[in-house]
Amino acid sequence: MLAIYPLLLHVVACGWYYFFWDQFLKAGNGNSKNWNPKYRDVNEMGYRFLTNWNLFMQTLYFIGCLLHDIMKILNGPNWLKIGSKIQMLISGSFAALILPTSIFVSTSFWILYGIDREIVYPKVIDDVLPYWQNHGMHTVILLLGICELFTTKHLFFSTKILLSVLGAFELTYAIVFLETYVEKGRWVYPLFGMFSLPISIAIMITLLFSYTMCLFVGIFIQNQYWEKEEKKNI
Repeated sequence: MLAIYPLLLHVVACGWYYFFWDQFLKAGNGNSKNWNPKYRDVNEMGYRFLTNWNLFMQTLYFIGCLLHDIMKILNGPNWLKIGSKIQMLISGSFAALILPTSIFVSTSFWILYGIDREIVYPKVIDDVLPYWQNHGMHTVILLLGICELFTTKHLFFSTKILLSVLGAFELTYAIVFLETYVEKGRWVYPLFGMFSLPISIAIMITLLFSYTMCLFVGIFIQNQYWEKEEKKNI
């Protein structure tokens, strides 16, 4: 039987992302002639921001969750064990990518934003994107990830498998990140432009290490919470 809380979360999440992307794309399709040159530089980076990668992944994830919920409700045929395979894909992607990426993007953004917002989210962006969309990109993502963690007990694969998946994703993003610098002669994030190339590379490696640590944070929270829940039900 499908639990009600996961279903409600997935409906709300899908509804939120439908509304968010609709408003986000409308704001981005405004009259570019009136854009501040500094914002034009930010907009040019577009898909290169990890924030946007995370938004896209999380949107697809919750759509997949809702479709899987509907399959359970309809009690459809499990041809070739498709339902089980989808469940494994959902759990694997959540543990290896969705949760750690949401934790990393949200915490790192707001820490750097508090130090100096210009190095991660220049003030000129506020002239185009309303402040609530900033929270949609950098706050709501973590809230949804934590709610998913607390409402659904996912199958967390071995640490080796999770690290392999996250590592491959990090490598892919690092290649895009460095390729952007080579192609455009400037960094995706202004923070890196404040330092020499060797120091910028060192910062990137440090951030990737912090990103990886977020995987273990997610595993720890998952184990602590669901072990307590299982003990309550004994």
